[in-house]
Amino acid sequence: MTAKQLRNKIVTYFVSIVVLLSILFSLVTLMFSFVVEDTFFYQILNSEKQQVLSQIKNGQTPAPHFDFITYHKDQSTLPKPVQQALSKAPKQREFSGAKNTHYHIAYLDDNQRQQHILLAEVSQQLVVNRLTNKLFYFSFGLLCFGILLALVLALGTVKLSKTLLNPLDDLMTIVDNSPVEKLPTKFAAQFKQNEIGRFAQTLEAALVRVSAFITREQQFTRDVSHELRTPLTVSQGAVTLLTHTELSQAQQKFVTRISDANQQMHEIIETLLALAREKHRDTEHTNLKSVIENCIIKNQALLKDVAIDISLADNANVAMGALELSLVVQNLLQNAIYHGQGSHIKIEFQDNVLTIADNGKGLTDTLSSQSVFEAGQRGPNSHGSGIGLSLVKRLCEKYGVDVSLNSDNGGVTITLIFT
Repeated sequence: MTAKQLRNKIVTYFVSIVVLLSILFSLVTLMFSFVVEDTFFYQILNSEKQQVLSQIKNGQTPAPHFDFITYHKDQSTLPKPVQQALSKAPKQREFSGAKNTHYHIAYLDDNQRQQHILLAEVSQQLVVNRLTNKLFYFSFGLLCFGILLALVLALGTVKLSKTLLNPLDDLMTIVDNSPVEKLPTKFAAQFKQNEIGRFAQTLEAALVRVSAFITREQQFTRDVSHELRTPLTVSQGAVTLLTHTELSQAQQKFVTRISDANQQMHEIIETLLALAREKHRDTEHTNLKSVIENCIIKNQALLKDVAIDISLADNANVAMGALELSLVVQNLLQNAIYHGQGSHIKIEFQDNVLTIADNGKGLTDTLSSQSVFEAGQRGPNSHGSGIGLSLVKRLCEKYGVDVSLNSDNGGVTITLIFT
């Protein structure tokens, strides 16, 4: 959210609250007028009730002081509209009749409502009804004044928010216009020492740390790429030359273990470098079949006793880098060979879903379909480092590929869902 959007929200909320309060105050004023008027009539009736009770007690004929109040010995002498209303709602105390007549009723004894009744016909005494138009105009004028006041205050709020939020807008511009490979520094000094200034200082310190971390990571990647690959290549070359010499069976076994360890280290280095590289914004589409065929060729010696069934189109492409995809398929294929120990591996791709299934013995009781993707998880007969599937999952997450594992007595099935 930009500072301009934040400023607009502040002004909108402020104006809305002022207008809403003006509307509520106008409605409350109008309702209060009616409540006060009704209360006034009931006070008069209560006063007259005491007067009439005194007259009856002294044997006098009941005679209210006000000519708009009449005494009724029972309900039979009440006006017809009042009698009809009482028959439907006996506890009603206010009635309306024909020709804009309006009544208020009071009982000398609330427990005996059939007799001794005071009825006030207040049509001519209603002040609020006569002033309804004036009250409406007053409320409307009050509302207009509130809106006008809101607009005036809104202008002041706009100016105030500009003064307060412009530094935030400048800070966001600095961050937005800075390339990822060159994070901004030394920008906090231009801001005043207020909340935004302290935020700028904290942000600058954080960006300095991030920049230093990126530099260290880039240096580490370069070191791994060169300093580790070179001795590994020399070591592998020496092992290759050693295999062409006369070796005993025990020596040949040791050479094979060294060669396998070199190959494993090479694959781990390639995987870590693939994870360290930044993902391209426009991810390349890689031909899946060519990658799978290359991986099968690399592992041909291991697959001599395993049947491979491949079911996918020649033009099957997925949104993943060629190196990363090759590392994923290579790792999953070797897992199916080493750990599955079955006689058949099926590779299928349909509707952007790749499955690699073996007919081996499945996972052991010590592993689950979730824990195998955690670093360091190894089976009882594993000779690896236990990070293979963890690296596979991280490579898949880098490209938004959902990976899952299902195991039963019939083997293990790995499923990769590409977007």
